[in-house]
Amino acid sequence: MTASDTLDQSRTKAAYGLQWNRFRILRPEEDRATFRNRTGLTFEELAGKRVLDGGCGMGRYLRVAAECGARVVGLDLSQAVLAARDLTAELPDVALVRGDLLRPPFTEGSFDHIYSLGVLDHTPDPRAAFLALARLLRPGGRIVIWVYSREKASLERLIRIHRAVSTRLPLGLLVALSRLMAPVGGLKRRLMASRWRPVERIGVLLNALTIGVSMHPDPEVRVCDTLDWYAPRFLSRHTREEILGWFAEAGLEDVTDLSPGQVFYHAGQGNGINIAGRRPD
Repeated sequence: MTASDTLDQSRTKAAYGLQWNRFRILRPEEDRATFRNRTGLTFEELAGKRVLDGGCGMGRYLRVAAECGARVVGLDLSQAVLAARDLTAELPDVALVRGDLLRPPFTEGSFDHIYSLGVLDHTPDPRAAFLALARLLRPGGRIVIWVYSREKASLERLIRIHRAVSTRLPLGLLVALSRLMAPVGGLKRRLMASRWRPVERIGVLLNALTIGVSMHPDPEVRVCDTLDWYAPRFLSRHTREEILGWFAEAGLEDVTDLSPGQVFYHAGQGNGINIAGRRPD
């Protein structure tokens, strides 16, 4: 495998172009709650500020930030920007750019706030992508990221086995399989919520065996989230210490773990690493 092979993002472009143009999933109340949890930003902090959504997908968080009065730029590698354009068409202070987080097409020091939620871990080099984004902060500017957390070794092996197969399957077939598995996600959710411990343990086991199958309460979101796990070529998981190392390398201060005390819209949203930090003045 050549160096260019390891950086080939054609599968990423195809997967997310298909996903976000087929699944136009807008859940305003849930989107606002998730945005508040994972960015820690208030209306007052966003109003009038220049904000970058690093990996905007279909633009659901762009909408939230823009509705808070921010001047928002959405950056995405794929044709998901077409879905984001449709979703934000009536909002005047939203701009969309198709580009790579590893080489963001902006001048250093351009943004007051940057967020990238569940995106860096789908790039060939998450650390390099983070450092590239951090350089775009103005003095005093703040960046926040959310990435998948590393699982225990046995589960990591199972994930690698699953994705060694799934990332080689045609995307159309993966969409069909994700729909087929949606009832399994609902079953996992019901079993794991049982007050009878033997049933709850069966749910935990089933979840481990089908780790990428979403348990979202909305069946259509469940299909979309399952596709999001199995389709992209790149999916990395990280430790808190590793992510804190990125923030230190970028020279950021006031580094904060946003995870403690978060209240989620539905069970299962919190399994990740959520860190924020500021560029010194």
